[in-house]
Amino acid sequence: MEQKLEHKGRNPRITVCYTPEENERIVSMAEACGLKKSQYIHDTSLGYEPKALMTDKEADALISLKAARGELVLIKNALHGTPQEQRKKYFRNEQFMKQWMEGVNSLIRRMAEIEGMFKR
Repeated sequence: MEQKLEHKGRNPRITVCYTPEENERIVSMAEACGLKKSQYIHDTSLGYEPKALMTDKEADALISLKAARGELVLIKNALHGTPQEQRKKYFRNEQFMKQWMEGVNSLIRRMAEIEGMFKR
């Protein structure tokens, strides 16, 4: 009696050959993304764009950016809670105070945008 083998659930394979230089480049890019070579090739062949992991230096920069943004928000909120006359005393120039507040608001918004870019 002949047994029929069912290949149900098996995935088809595709074999692709690369030059040593191409292989080295693929391995390098996969490592940068924290992926195995086969997963990297799979993802890119389907049109996905694996992202490189953050370096320690980039992670430190992001942490510093978040801390700086937090400090600016605290200063802005503290100034917002003080009376207008007190704020004028701090800045001594109303026009400079307005420009400073606009600049801080712009910086806070831009820092939030940059943080958001890291999350994508």
